[in-house]
Amino acid sequence: MEGTKLVTTPSVTRLLSKLLAIPAISRLAVAAALTSVVSTAWPGAPAVVSAQEHASAATADRERALKEFAQRVNTYVELKKKMHTDLPKPKPGDRATTGKAETTEDTLAARIQIARKDAKRGDLFGDAATYIKQIIQHDTETRGVRDAYAAMEEVPAQSPPAVNAVYPPKAALATVPPLILVNLPRLPDGLEYRFMGRDLILRDRDANLIVDFVSGAVPVLKP
Repeated sequence: MEGTKLVTTPSVTRLLSKLLAIPAISRLAVAAALTSVVSTAWPGAPAVVSAQEHASAATADRERALKEFAQRVNTYVELKKKMHTDLPKPKPGDRATTGKAETTEDTLAARIQIARKDAKRGDLFGDAATYIKQIIQHDTETRGVRDAYAAMEEVPAQSPPAVNAVYPPKAALATVPPLILVNLPRLPDGLEYRFMGRDLILRDRDANLIVDFVSGAVPVLKP
């Protein structure tokens, strides 16, 4: 019936978001799942606004959020390049012998901290944080409990992290599991994802700074 609109409920929206977070899931699969929900919730209702349109809109929102995240990351990289212009490039062995690497790292960190003195959580991740949480949630749900615990075994317990703060020098640098990493937005050289407590941080490897973080990215693990 032309002009009729289908109003989705929060439960439908949550289902759609979770489905879109699953790596490599097709739009047709999302559409089929949403159609099933619609037909159950509104028997006989005219499906004027197709499930495919809902899926396309949700996909567009996700792509926009991830694109904007990438743009903010690139802006940070450009700032970092300006801060690094006149600093010497450490040579292999400097960290172990002369301390030049530490001096460069400290100077670069101090300059970035001054330039980003008003930085706060979400400045880089923005709306992409929602989709990043979903990727990690999905990975946790598909692992066994034992594997999930093992993946988090080396994660430092310090929490919450602080934006623009130095990553604790003595804290472990826990690697993000490859199956999660491959589905997260790619980062330029010098930036990396790390877990700290239940948070996912964006770490500047050259300055050893916490650039941004997603709070509560790792779901609570239940034995």
